[in-house]
Amino acid sequence: MANAEVKLSNCEKELIHIPGKIQSHGFLIVVDTDNIIRFYSDNIFKYITDIEPQLAGQTLQNIESNIGIRQQGISNKLANDKAGSFEEINPVQVAVGGKPFNLIISASDNYYLLEFEPALEDVPLIQKMIARSISLLLAEKKMQGLLHNAAEQVKSIIGFDRVMIYRFAADGHGEVVAEAKNDNLESWMGLHYPASDIPRQARDLYKLNLTRLIADVHSVPSEIAAEASNAQPLNLTHSQLRAVSPIHIQYLKNMGVASSFSISLLRKKELWGLIACHNYTPAFIDYRARQASNLIGQIVSSALEFRLHEEDQEQREHFKTHLFNLSHSLHENKSIADELVSGGSTMLDMTHASGAVLVYNQKFSFIGVTPGEKQVADLLRWAKENITETVYAATSLSASYPPACHYKDVASGMLLVVLSRELEEYAIWFKPEVLQSISWAGNPNKPATVNADASMDLSPRMSFQAWSQSVLGTSGNWSMEELDAVNALQQEILRAVNVKAGAIGMINESLRKAYDELDTFSFTISHELKGPLTAVKSYAQVLSLDADISESSKVMLRRIIVKAD
Repeated sequence: MANAEVKLSNCEKELIHIPGKIQSHGFLIVVDTDNIIRFYSDNIFKYITDIEPQLAGQTLQNIESNIGIRQQGISNKLANDKAGSFEEINPVQVAVGGKPFNLIISASDNYYLLEFEPALEDVPLIQKMIARSISLLLAEKKMQGLLHNAAEQVKSIIGFDRVMIYRFAADGHGEVVAEAKNDNLESWMGLHYPASDIPRQARDLYKLNLTRLIADVHSVPSEIAAEASNAQPLNLTHSQLRAVSPIHIQYLKNMGVASSFSISLLRKKELWGLIACHNYTPAFIDYRARQASNLIGQIVSSALEFRLHEEDQEQREHFKTHLFNLSHSLHENKSIADELVSGGSTMLDMTHASGAVLVYNQKFSFIGVTPGEKQVADLLRWAKENITETVYAATSLSASYPPACHYKDVASGMLLVVLSRELEEYAIWFKPEVLQSISWAGNPNKPATVNADASMDLSPRMSFQAWSQSVLGTSGNWSMEELDAVNALQQEILRAVNVKAGAIGMINESLRKAYDELDTFSFTISHELKGPLTAVKSYAQVLSLDADISESSKVMLRRIIVKAD
């Protein structure tokens, strides 16, 4: 098929870390641990005209003067390096062909990457901008203000037409949550982008390379030549010049973007989002300006971590207080069910749900807004057959259990905790439907078009105009704090049940002992009375034989004989 390399089906499997090419605004030399050149980009001859055509196999020392590193001690640094970290010396200022260049060094497997880029920026100016940006960022206390300021500060440093803060959702799709742009551009604030726009392997690389520049989407990338034709592909994971996937290049072209730059935002070492920057004309960003922007990204990541931790901690403390109250009352009160649904703190206080149901001792106890008893009973029959987890959370219950669509207004989300599978005892929380109208940057369900000749054009949305989608039957998310809270409550309930079961066992044991003692006492009394009663019976029988006693006396004697048996 024509243009097969640009098929969307290839996107998730594309080996973007070994493209075999670099972007052509710089050049690359790769040496091994003996300073022997093993790879180089074929555009090196455009930058250096007085260099031998057969570079592979030469030592780095042979071309030190050509690439401006003779006085820098780079060869010695590479020979003596043990950790493969060059952050302290990057970038090295060199001159190539009489022009200033930045040399950026990084390790790749058993090689060292030497990347040469034009040096453009005024260092004192960048440092001044960084100091101002940091001051403004640290002064902002609210999350949205922090994100807006970050977009503004990055725009002021790199001068791009549009800078967005792009946040990833749990399913991998993204949303623009802050924006700084030129006045003549339409806003993309609030637009959503499907997960396929930034596939998994790309998101993984964003966690390793915190900045990524595409200087010109229309430029032709430079091939990487190797010393041997059978050499393994060069790993460019940590490369600054790594070439871009043709799929992503076409994507940017469809958007009308000529240059892009991204800064990773991490939370707990995972990709929270990106500072995504677009320019509508080609634009190269000096390495120092990229590093300054990366510092902004690190500050934003730290501030995000702190503020989100504060929010999470506030939730945890809220649930912890109610858990403490419930734990105390569960052990004090005789009825576990009463305390969970009608105490000062209830099971409903352990989440942000709007309703809850306790199924305990073959009884249903309801609190808040929930489906009816028959609906819950039917739901539990389905759950018993289909849910194997001890804790099960869903935000679109009707997607798994279609009958739930009839009460999605009160129970689009469900959180179910198994207390006892054998006794069919459960704690269940419900969240109502949250009606959403999501604005996508074009229809996310039509990512590609097939031409008459069977070739495929990548079109992640040719127009990128807002396309609205109504989301029905979905609740708000169940947070990790809610899941932790119900897990803790489950343990408290089981502990209370065990304590009460132990107390009942002790009572039963005491009763058993009392019954045993009573039996012993009865046997003793029976044994001790048996002799006298036998004598009484014998005397009564003898007296009854006397013909002179009255008839009424004989009746009394017969009664004595019967009772004495």
